[in-house]
Amino acid sequence: MERGPDVTLCELWPRLPAGARSELPRRAAEADWWVLDALPSRWEALRPLVFPAVDYQRFGELAAGVLRCALLACRRRAGTAGELCRALDDHREPLLLDPAQPLSDPALLRMARPDALVAGGRPWFVELNAGPNIYGVPGLERRGAAFAQDWPDGHDRPDGVPAEPPSTLRARAVALAAAVPDGGRRRVLVPTWRATSGIAAKLGGAGALRRYLRPAVEAAEAVGLEVTVADLSEVRGGADGLWVGGDRVDVVFNQFVGSVVADRAALGVLREAVRALSVRLFVPEAACLLGAKQVLAWMHEDLDLYAPADRALVLGHVPWTAWLGPGQSAERRRHVLARAARERAALVVKPSRGHGGTGFVAGAQVADGDWVELLARRSREETLVLQRRVVPDTTWMHFRSLDGARTTARVPFVLSPFLLDGTAAGAYVRHASPGTDVGAPVNTGAGAVSNTVLLLPARPRR
Repeated sequence: MERGPDVTLCELWPRLPAGARSELPRRAAEADWWVLDALPSRWEALRPLVFPAVDYQRFGELAAGVLRCALLACRRRAGTAGELCRALDDHREPLLLDPAQPLSDPALLRMARPDALVAGGRPWFVELNAGPNIYGVPGLERRGAAFAQDWPDGHDRPDGVPAEPPSTLRARAVALAAAVPDGGRRRVLVPTWRATSGIAAKLGGAGALRRYLRPAVEAAEAVGLEVTVADLSEVRGGADGLWVGGDRVDVVFNQFVGSVVADRAALGVLREAVRALSVRLFVPEAACLLGAKQVLAWMHEDLDLYAPADRALVLGHVPWTAWLGPGQSAERRRHVLARAARERAALVVKPSRGHGGTGFVAGAQVADGDWVELLARRSREETLVLQRRVVPDTTWMHFRSLDGARTTARVPFVLSPFLLDGTAAGAYVRHASPGTDVGAPVNTGAGAVSNTVLLLPARPRR
């Protein structure tokens, strides 16, 4: 088998001086900076993951390459967002999606947070997470800053002091400024919204949501944008433009998808303006289509169509994935089910459009006689993906609970770079909670612990 680019990630904590490894968790445990940003967990990590800066930069470049290959696979099947919906057999009505939006639009890759499991030091991307509803940025930056500030001095550090990765807030603001159309007055709306799910629902009110969005407002103002903060219910206009009070808006900083917004009248105004191209969304809703896990299966179907370097990238960093679902040919369906039966213990199944671990089943946990029947039954109703199971590396992590108890546990982690216009800035880490089944998905809906990274300027000498 061809191998992908030689990109590896080794967690450096065990190689750091013993004094630093004992002092930082102690300082973090005594500090009063519990940061969750509505991401539910009863545990908090007391140290970051630590990587060489150069390796993390290459990891970000790798993630951007995987996303580019994903978009290429979509463009082989569709030219517009509406055509991609049909290719994905997605019959929902994305309320803010412009079906005529061309898939050649670079805005589709404006913001993403692909999830990687690291196995034997090699990153494997299991989800792409493109779209506007990517949360946690302010809290992760505060967490990184606190770890960097608490880093012990007075220890032998021949390889330098770990530092925070580039700011996601600043990179996102720069990308937001680049989204202003030529001739625009650089007026950005940062809206609050009522919702039935997502960050707005978790925070529980407009005031808390405004506080959550305040760092985004400050970052946008710092790059020279004029910012209006208002609830979606205050927007007026439509095809001829979008206004809040007397201010005409050029770009809407959307941290939501239309399906969760409760105010349908305001959403209708925004939708009319978006489809008439009289206002731009910071991240087009069409970007969410790239997050369908079926796209990962298309990448493997298209291996012979990629340039050699891209083929190696997919083989080396996207685990084998195939899809089952309505509209699939009978011959292809039989082929996939036969392979699923042969390789049951090495596979997992997920809904193509699922999130939060919903619908995840590991083949190893299902009896031989039930596995194919389960796949056949579920795939008649929805599109599923089969994916080669990745057994992730683990690391020793220090934890503190809400009641102050401390423990250590060896846990797997998911590593996710924030990508803004194809460049990595910041990181989101999720750890399994202490005592969690190590074979289960690592997601916040099941109590996973949120964390971030610090970067060393050089690799520690052995």
